[in-house]
Amino acid sequence: MIGLAGACLLLLACPAAAPDANGPGQAQVAHLPPQEAMDLNREGKVLYREGHFAEARAKYELAKKVAPDFLGPWLNLACAYAREDRFAEATEQAVALIRHAYVPGAREVMEAADLGALQIRPPLLAKLRSVLAEASTEWGRAAQAGFFFVARTQPPVKLEGQGVLVLGMNQEIYAWLPRSGRYLPITAEDGRVLAFVKSQDGRRIVFVRAGRLVRTPGQPDLLRGLSVRQLDLASMALGPVIDVPGDMRQFTMWFSGGGAVEMEVAGPKGASGKFRFDGQTLEPAGEVRGRFGHPIVLTATGVAPGTRVVTDAACGFSAHDETDAQGLPSIRISARKGKGFLLDARYGAGLAGLPFPGPSGSPSKALSPARKTR
Repeated sequence: MIGLAGACLLLLACPAAAPDANGPGQAQVAHLPPQEAMDLNREGKVLYREGHFAEARAKYELAKKVAPDFLGPWLNLACAYAREDRFAEATEQAVALIRHAYVPGAREVMEAADLGALQIRPPLLAKLRSVLAEASTEWGRAAQAGFFFVARTQPPVKLEGQGVLVLGMNQEIYAWLPRSGRYLPITAEDGRVLAFVKSQDGRRIVFVRAGRLVRTPGQPDLLRGLSVRQLDLASMALGPVIDVPGDMRQFTMWFSGGGAVEMEVAGPKGASGKFRFDGQTLEPAGEVRGRFGHPIVLTATGVAPGTRVVTDAACGFSAHDETDAQGLPSIRISARKGKGFLLDARYGAGLAGLPFPGPSGSPSKALSPARKTR
């Protein structure tokens, strides 16, 4: 039980303007490891390719100590044990990565080719599954105490020229944890998240995944190949990826008062289609129901910065979209007491999504390029 003095300390520390060194998540959205850690990991990979696995592991261990939020060495360490058929130790390292960073660590472990041997050994696979279940619940519990937003992990791909262009926005959903100031990755969709809505009870989010941008001379730009997906936050369980049919000028999505997700699509020639999404299937809807909260509106220019303010009464802060000194979309946290600050998302962030860069690029090109972290 927290005493009065402890409660006062919690209130004073919330929201945290600087990240705590401990707890789940990472210190920044776009984590750029120090050069020393990058060098150690690179040296380890050279040794790994040469078959010197013990020496490689020593490099990875040092890289982990220098930069605990740098996940590459965690995975590489597990793989180095697996390559020597030391499967029990490989499993322990994989478990450590999953517990340290469920998103995206769980996906990395289950998809790594060099760790495939763990999945064909029933006792080891059972252990991985048990830890995955525990870690997902813990991660979801932490996430539900956070403030959700979309952020870029790297600069976006420039949308230049005509034709069918890939929407490589490098965006994912994050939760900022106001009591620790740390950032919790929520999605690992290969940077394809464009926007999201959150349910009234705070237990589900539905997000839009990127497809293509269609540019034809003399015609309005169109979106093509969008898809939607539901995430249950309590279990971090993902639903199937469901395609949204047709080309569109505008896509609008919101949670209805009844808990379903409603969508309205404006086609190339102005005709609209209406859909209802239950997390598993997308069905045509004759009419749309009432709206809960604010809908997201996605067009061929992305999600425009909004004027709404999101408040957190328990922790005493508000958040709104803002443009930083470099012209990037950002989110400002205004505390009840003390000076406000921008969330640490160096390539851009938005409450529900971000605008796309123009044909000539975006202000992010003035930033140093993202470094590879694997």
